[in-house]
Amino acid sequence: MKKIATVLLTLFLVLSFTAAEAQSLSKKEKKTIKKEIKTYKKDPEKWVSMQNRHTRDVQDLSDEIIDLKLKLAAANIEKRALADKLATLEADYTSLKKSIPSTKLPAGTVYQVQMGYYQYLDLMSFNEKLKIIKAEEIDGAKRYVIGHFEDVMDALQFSNDIKVLGIKDAFVSQYVNGVRNMDYDALKAIGAK
Repeated sequence: MKKIATVLLTLFLVLSFTAAEAQSLSKKEKKTIKKEIKTYKKDPEKWVSMQNRHTRDVQDLSDEIIDLKLKLAAANIEKRALADKLATLEADYTSLKKSIPSTKLPAGTVYQVQMGYYQYLDLMSFNEKLKIIKAEEIDGAKRYVIGHFEDVMDALQFSNDIKVLGIKDAFVSQYVNGVRNMDYDALKAIGAK
């Protein structure tokens, strides 16, 4: 046991002095190291215990590094999955955005139907609400609806304005969650006489 302790102590001293020379220690540091070496020389088991503790600490830190690398790899996989999902959502958004009707004319040759030319009738304020004209087939006939109005008064005003165009059957209908309320009467709803 004494031989092992002597060999270990010698090895420790050589390593300590090599490290000390490489770092060019101050006098205080050199004194502290010499004191530590004397302590280990007197009690080699303490040095072995210290070495074992250092080995365990190094192993614990190595395990922690491996654990952190695994967590990083998992986070990178999740990041890639989220990036792919984001790209898909952005593509869907772009596709949906293109399908939203607009009053802006697309590039290229297109055709429009003019419904009239009026000096005193102004429907410009409705441009943002008139992005769609839809035909609904009901019992073999078709009804045509135009626009989406959130305010019944705006819808009534537009209905009155297009009656001037000669569309005498125009009236306001109500849709709740995409289903038409067949019993709705806008004039009764606002209390008009």
